[in-house]
Amino acid sequence: MPNIELKDILIAARQEAYRMRHFYIGAEHLFIALLQIRGSLASHIVQHYGLTPEYVINAIRRKLGKGGKHRLWADVPKTPRAEVILSIANDLALDNGREQINERDILIALFEEYENIPMRVLIALGLNNPRELIELAQNTATHSSSQQPYIRIDFGQHFEPTDKLSRDEAFILRRMFYGYSQIRVERRLTSGYSSATLLVVTPIHVDKREDAAVIVKINQVDSILDEAQRYEAHVKTKLPPMTARIEDKPIAPEQSDLAGIKYTLIAGYDRVPKDLRAIMATWTPKDIGEWLKNELFPPFSHSWWKQNRPFRFQVWREYDWLLPPVLTLEFSQKEFPSNGHVIRMPIKRAKLRRLDYGDVVAVENFIVQRVYPDRNTIQLAVGNNTDSTNAYKIEVRGVNLEENTYYRGEVVENLVGTVWQTRAQQLLLALRALEPDFDAQAEKIPINNKEKIPNPILAYEGLLDSYVNGTLCTIHGDLHPGNIMIGPNQSAFLIDFAHTRDGHTIFDWVTLENSILNDYVMSATDGSWDAARMVVNHIIKLNGGEFIDTTLSPAIARLETVRYIREIARQCLAEDDKWSEYYTALVFCGLRTLTWETASIGGRRLMYLVAGLAIRELRTRFRPSSSSETPSPDDTDMSLSL
Repeated sequence: MPNIELKDILIAARQEAYRMRHFYIGAEHLFIALLQIRGSLASHIVQHYGLTPEYVINAIRRKLGKGGKHRLWADVPKTPRAEVILSIANDLALDNGREQINERDILIALFEEYENIPMRVLIALGLNNPRELIELAQNTATHSSSQQPYIRIDFGQHFEPTDKLSRDEAFILRRMFYGYSQIRVERRLTSGYSSATLLVVTPIHVDKREDAAVIVKINQVDSILDEAQRYEAHVKTKLPPMTARIEDKPIAPEQSDLAGIKYTLIAGYDRVPKDLRAIMATWTPKDIGEWLKNELFPPFSHSWWKQNRPFRFQVWREYDWLLPPVLTLEFSQKEFPSNGHVIRMPIKRAKLRRLDYGDVVAVENFIVQRVYPDRNTIQLAVGNNTDSTNAYKIEVRGVNLEENTYYRGEVVENLVGTVWQTRAQQLLLALRALEPDFDAQAEKIPINNKEKIPNPILAYEGLLDSYVNGTLCTIHGDLHPGNIMIGPNQSAFLIDFAHTRDGHTIFDWVTLENSILNDYVMSATDGSWDAARMVVNHIIKLNGGEFIDTTLSPAIARLETVRYIREIARQCLAEDDKWSEYYTALVFCGLRTLTWETASIGGRRLMYLVAGLAIRELRTRFRPSSSSETPSPDDTDMSLSL
């Protein structure tokens, strides 16, 4: 353990107080100072519980918030609670025959005085046994080492030779399976719209006995730790008896920017688990649909998709987050000009649309969603927490994060930047990257010799103010074939709960349809615009309940799976055969795919057309409600400073 003197801890605590504009030293600043010591006892203990020092620090900062910009007193005094903690620490030092307080003394004192803010935060994060924490602090001998335990990593026959593991990924795996002599990475699974690594791993003992295969997810630290928290809050008590579970704490080494989590398939696999994406190549479209309808939907429907809680919402609140940021700004410290634009809630999008490159914008009272130190970028959004589904994302580049402290969940009172790119520009660039054989800025797009559909990148905004009558339930949030596992007796398992939350029930099934169209249907074509239009013209028949000749082509045959998904979705509609909520979700899921670089170019072409077709369906056959007692953003204003 580093030999840190009390004066150095107090200096670090004072620096944290200055960063947060508190101008006093409290228990929270003392604890953050301890966590910031690399390899410290405090960081060792939070890692023991599957957390990282940075994650806990940000949670404490969110609890406190930043103080005002103006000091009301001189110096940086200690709070009465901090004085009590230091007094307890001094007694502990004297009891151990020392005159100097050390890190361990302060940490034990913080745990003993358990009504302080750091302890409240730790309890909220699941560290809810103060006596256990005290015993750990008393008995743990820390020595930080980046030396990883040697565990041999082999690769199974289904692991693609080109799929190499990074050094950090191998480090996470070795830490996760410490105690085994080797592991075998069987295959890489396909993640959704995140950059996470999903692996099927078989642990092997020194005597060559193999344990059941598990699924490992490796991603950025905050994403993994958030997923563990979501699992505890939304998933743990709502899963069917036989399904994948998170049994162990996340692995989040202090030496890495990555963390890992393990999904244990408790059904007792006697073979390597497979995801639905791998199975689809061997099943018929009807087989896939029947399995979704009879094996996936029933076991999860009672506690998830059939909760049937009435949910009337404004579209932007549930679906704006799927779109690119409304603005990308370059951070500026220049004085705000008299003709600058101020963006604050409530927002009026009509004025947002008039912003252009180089305009000066001040953003007020937005929430920090993400901090990207490697890119000097922060992402802001409207909302009351750090949830990735918050609306009106604004990305701010060029932020000096060494001089300016931002943390997830912080309310940014005021931030000035110049417009670098708008959402409309990003969507247009994404469409042009698909090499359209039509005018990308036309209001109508031809899909056959007679019919046209609205251009979705121009027409979607009118939907954001609409109201939808739907239902609310626990949703998976990223329901695609790579996250659906097939176990013994064709039982269904779900993995990857990074986006699980209470949300619009239909979203899961629209997400799955989107993925099936993108990965399964279009993969049976040459990916051209003509192929995408051919598929869309048959989706029109599907929408109208008409007969589809599945013998025409493999791609059309695969629409049978989509028909089954629609049958499942029908059971989740708030009102019988009122499909407006489904088509509304389809618009925004389709537009998300447009900017999804991991999707095939053919899949993106198809989903662009599907989004336009869904808008046409809403305009001609189904129309979301457009009135409510609650004002929409366009009924309010984005102020313009004059």
